[in-house]
Parts: sequence; C-alpha cells; structure tokens
Amino acid sequence: MATAQFVISEGILNLPEACQDRSINVLRFNESNATLVITRAWDIKAGEEEAFISQQLAKVKRSMKKVVMGEVGDSQVANQPAREVSLRFENQGVLVHEKLAITCVNDHLLVLTFSRTAPFDAPADAFWASIKSGLQLGA
Repeated sequence: MATAQFVISEGILNLPEACQDRSINVLRFNESNATLVITRAWDIKAGEEEAFISQQLAKVKRSMKKVVMGEVGDSQVANQPAREVSLRFENQGVLVHEKLAITCVNDHLLVLTFSRTAPFDAPADAFWASIKSGLQLGA
C-alpha cells in the first residue's frame, strides 16, 4: 500500500494512500489587508484554459455588482506561463480589487486569486509579484 504525506499548517498528515488535492486554501495577510485564495481546476483538457478563464469571469459578472475587468493577458507563475486578469467588483457594499492568475501544473490548473479592498498600488503589485514568483512547484 502506497502512503502519502499532506502538509497542512499544523503539520504533516500521513495518509494511507495517495490522494488528489482538491482543497481550497485561503490565506489572510493581516499586515497587507489582503487575501490569497488558491484553488485547483481538475478535468480541464489542454487547450481549454481560455474557456475556463472566461467561465470564471462570467461567474463573477453574474454574482457581483459593478464589475470592471481588464484584459486577460500573459503572465508568469513559478517561472512558467500563466494567464492573468485584474478586476474589481462590489460585494455586499464593499469594493474589492482582485488579481487572478491561472497556470497549468501537470494535469490540472492552479488558480491564484489575490484580493484587497484598496486599489492596487506599487507595494501591492510587488507583493502579488512575489507571491507568483515565490511558488516552487513540486515542493
């Protein structure tokens, strides 16, 4: 029987067999007043990344108010190609500014969503860039 280890904030969870990570990680940065949400999209075939991005942005347009989106463009996450978009919207009366980056990792998409209630400025952009470049795949 193959065992696996899964790292969580509190330690390492030793599992009786290998598993597929379908978790959602929500990281709160109190000092920066920002949140990073990490999700994974499984069952996305090669070439369907743009359709996935469009689908996710359509969900935001349907569920949030006063949505303003930038153009989806090329980016880098963990020194590999990614797609990225900036947007803002109103959620329960609060204006949220967000950056969304998506990259393909092996057999799934990794989605990073960085949100804050203040507009992005140079320090926030640098923080976001450090998150994207700080990811070490396969660790």
